[in-house]
Amino acid sequence: MSVYFDDGTVRLLLGDAIEQMRTLSDGSVNCIVTSPPYYGLRDYGTQGQYGLEASPAEYVERMRQVFSEARRVLADDGTLWLNLGASLHRD
Repeated sequence: MSVYFDDGTVRLLLGDAIEQMRTLSDGSVNCIVTSPPYYGLRDYGTQGQYGLEASPAEYVERMRQVFSEARRVLADDGTLWLNLGASLHRD
């Protein structure tokens, strides 16, 4: 686990979302706030980054994997805040 910030009440993890969540116990998270990269919008220059999958279907599968793991770690009374929009992708 790569802890970016922890004040005893709030802990922020830094790294690949799936890898970081895999370090957490089932039902151990009260709140998840996320804004994943949109498909094909930006290249952040990072190997394996989200949003640069080869097809929209692969992007959706990657997001499914992320949110499957998020559901596993989210407490029964937890909340997940998602900021996800659409953009026009032009080649």
